[in-house]
Amino acid sequence: MNIQTESLREEVQARATTLRVLPISAATLRVLARLRNDESSSFGQFFEVIKHDQAITSKLISIANCAYYSRQDRISSLERATVVIGPEEVEQIVARMTLSEDRFERQPPGEQALAAVWAHSLKVGYTAKVLSLATATEDPEKVFTISILHDLGKVVFSLYGEEYRRLLMEARRTGRDLCSLERERFGVDHQEVGYLMSKKWRFPEEFCAVIRGHHGRPRGPSALLSLVSIADTFSRNPEADLGGQGLILQREKARIAAEIGRIRHLLEIGPLAAGENL
Repeated sequence: MNIQTESLREEVQARATTLRVLPISAATLRVLARLRNDESSSFGQFFEVIKHDQAITSKLISIANCAYYSRQDRISSLERATVVIGPEEVEQIVARMTLSEDRFERQPPGEQALAAVWAHSLKVGYTAKVLSLATATEDPEKVFTISILHDLGKVVFSLYGEEYRRLLMEARRTGRDLCSLERERFGVDHQEVGYLMSKKWRFPEEFCAVIRGHHGRPRGPSALLSLVSIADTFSRNPEADLGGQGLILQREKARIAAEIGRIRHLLEIGPLAAGENL
């Protein structure tokens, strides 16, 4: 590793360990603002929006697992976190997040790179949830929550704007592993960066393990890691050899696509753009 790469590695790690909150997506902010101005809106509508946002999900999971809320059991789904914290407090936390002025040191991340991260996490979320339902393994809501969070390390890289977007496009164009490209350029990959963040934010250990090792074929007995890893691979390459799970997902492709289309419509987002499925 040369001096420049080592310096970048230290810079990325420092950002990951000092970051207090992720940026809320522009689409989420827009729809939440509309709901706040609609007196007939419900908490159910509010929750349906926030459950798809990495920033809000990561914050609520972190808060729910602090000593005040989490006595013994670790909170591993956004639904459970909402129950533990309380709907009114959840709304107040989200309101404070939307008004925060110090997110990312007041430097907005690269919107295109961030949009690609969000789109991929959404696709992995519904793919993993469908697979968990079809195989009757793991709580589907827990699977969905960690899938939304599995790539949170990429959000730190999105601070590098166009430079990171080009890296995403290179991975898509060449078929090279994104983690390898990240390590070549930054000296660290998004799995390691996300793991540092997940430990600092008190995520359940099984979430930390998924964030750290979701690329490639999973090793060990973790059903949660296996589901997310397979969904991640399928989302990037539907033709990959994934055995019986791959056949299940091939049959469910239309269902997954329809659900993603529904959420994009809910969040008032247009059709997928080139490169968003990374």
